[in-house]
Amino acid sequence: MDFRQLRYFARIVELESITAAADALHIAQPSLSQHVVNLEAELGAKLLVRGPFGARPTETGQILYRHAKMVLRQMEEAHAAVRHGRDVPSGHVRVGLPTSTSRVLAVPLLQFVTRNVPDVTVEIVEGSSADLAELVTTQKLDLCIAMDAQQRPNMHLVPLLDEDLMAVGPASAQRDTPLTLAEMATLPLLLPSFPNSVRVLTDRAFVAAGLELKLVAETSAVSVLLSAVSAGMGWTILPWSALATEPPGAFACVPISDSSLVRRVFLCVAGAARLSLACKTVEDALLRLIVDAIASQAWQGVTPLGSLASARRDADGQGG
Repeated sequence: MDFRQLRYFARIVELESITAAADALHIAQPSLSQHVVNLEAELGAKLLVRGPFGARPTETGQILYRHAKMVLRQMEEAHAAVRHGRDVPSGHVRVGLPTSTSRVLAVPLLQFVTRNVPDVTVEIVEGSSADLAELVTTQKLDLCIAMDAQQRPNMHLVPLLDEDLMAVGPASAQRDTPLTLAEMATLPLLLPSFPNSVRVLTDRAFVAAGLELKLVAETSAVSVLLSAVSAGMGWTILPWSALATEPPGAFACVPISDSSLVRRVFLCVAGAARLSLACKTVEDALLRLIVDAIASQAWQGVTPLGSLASARRDADGQGG
C-alpha cells in the first residue's frame, strides 16, 4: 500500500464514483479500478460496493478512508514544513455551509485564506444542514456550519448562536409590527424543501399551533424562493442571512412573533480534522469571521452564545 493508492481510494470515496474519480485524477478508469483491486487484495478485505449509482465504501473501506485522510494530510503538511523550514498550514480543507449562511461567510472565508494562508486551498460545499453534518461524520468534509445539529461519532460539536427566522414578502408589504403564526397561515407561502431546517421548524410550529399553511410551492434554491416572492407569488420564511446579498429594501422582512421559529447554529468539526494545522487554521478563521460579521451587522437576526466568544478567544490566543 502506497500514498498513491491511498489518494486514489480517498478520491473515489469522496466522489462516490470510480468514473468521476478517474476524471478528477486524470487517469484511465480501468487503471483506477485495478488499483482498487490490488488494494483490496493486499488488505484482504472488500473496500467498495459498486452499483448502478456509483461506488460506496464498505465499513472496512470507511475505516481505511478515515486513516487515509489523516496520512495524506500529514504528508501534505510535512512537504510544506520542509519547503518552508517550519510548520505551516497547507493542503486541502473542505468546508460545508448551508446556502443562507454561505451568503454571509463564503466569500470572506475565501478571501481570508487566499490572503493569509496561501498554501491552503479551501473547497466550499453547499448543502442542507443534515447532509453537511453527515458528511463531517464520514470525514468527507473537514468542518461545517449546521443547524440544530446532534452529536455524532467522529465529530466535535460547538454551539455558536441562535438565528431567528422571519417572514419575507414583496417590498411593498413592509410593516412595523411582527406577524403572528395565525396571520402567516392566511398568506400564500413558498418554502424550502425538506430536509431544510427552516422547513422543519416551520412545519413543527404550524402543527403545534393547530394551523395549516397555504403552501404554493417548495424548492431547495433560495434564489428561486426570492425570485418568486419578488414576482408577487407569495411570502417565504428565511433567516436574515439568506438576504445578506440582496439590495436593501428589495423585500419586506418582518419578524414572526412565535418563539419556536429560531434555529441553533453549530460548528461541526471532523475528528481527524482536529489534528490538522490547516483545518485548525480555517476553523479559527471561520470563528473570527462569524464574530466580526455579527459585530459589523453583516449578519443580523442572531444571538451569539457564550461558546462562540470562548472559541474566538481560544483561536486568538493560539494565533497570537
